[in-house]
Amino acid sequence: MGPKLQVTKDYSVFELHECNRPLHEKPDLAKSMAEHGFMPSSPLQCVHSANGKLKVIRGHHRLHYAKRLKIPVWYIIDDSVTDIFALEGGYQQWSVKDFAEARAKAGDKDCKALLEFTKQHELTIGSAASLLGGESAGSGNKSRGIKAGSFRVVADQSHAKAVVAITDRCRLKGILFATASAFVTAISLSLRVPEFDDKTFAHRVELYAANLRKRGTVTEYLEEIDALYNYAAKGKRIPLAFRAREVARTRHETFGKNVQKK
Repeated sequence: MGPKLQVTKDYSVFELHECNRPLHEKPDLAKSMAEHGFMPSSPLQCVHSANGKLKVIRGHHRLHYAKRLKIPVWYIIDDSVTDIFALEGGYQQWSVKDFAEARAKAGDKDCKALLEFTKQHELTIGSAASLLGGESAGSGNKSRGIKAGSFRVVADQSHAKAVVAITDRCRLKGILFATASAFVTAISLSLRVPEFDDKTFAHRVELYAANLRKRGTVTEYLEEIDALYNYAAKGKRIPLAFRAREVARTRHETFGKNVQKK
């Protein structure tokens, strides 16, 4: 026999899992539950807690709206699954930020540092994770580690600090797209170019920030950064966009060879 489907209107029997993601407003769910009630086909999944209550492993948003609407709650008790991260990861319902927030709440210092860095510099979680993980901003390689609990902040933060020094300066100059993932990635790739001087670019931003235009892709932002960097340049112009793509390609090929050797 599987877990028994049960129903109650006594919300006090439930408690939220201490590592669950924060509650977010879900208008579609609220509307659906207001119209159709709490569907027994999607019950809360609970486990027994040491204090005698039922700890909600999945469905805390449904419980939240059931309380608000004062409607009965359908639930099952299944003590066979207690790893909330493995459970939600398998169903792909949590975002990367949800995992980071939940793991930080559970005591993961690296995820806590990631969230603080993300908030301080107004980055996307993906850009911040790549930078703190020691890679270029757009690598996209760190999401799996956040979900699995293996994400680590590297000791050498020189590149990450250089990137946010520029994006923070751009934000202060009123560049609204300064923390968009494509722009941050373009800045990160530019900083990998040996000829690129961050102080020169910062000076250009101070003088000609209005020259930067909002774009949609990394390639387009590289062209924007190239144009601004070389604007009114008295010395030799640098083919920055070309060099950034060239350096990125070399780094990728080198990384691939290193992985194969391992």
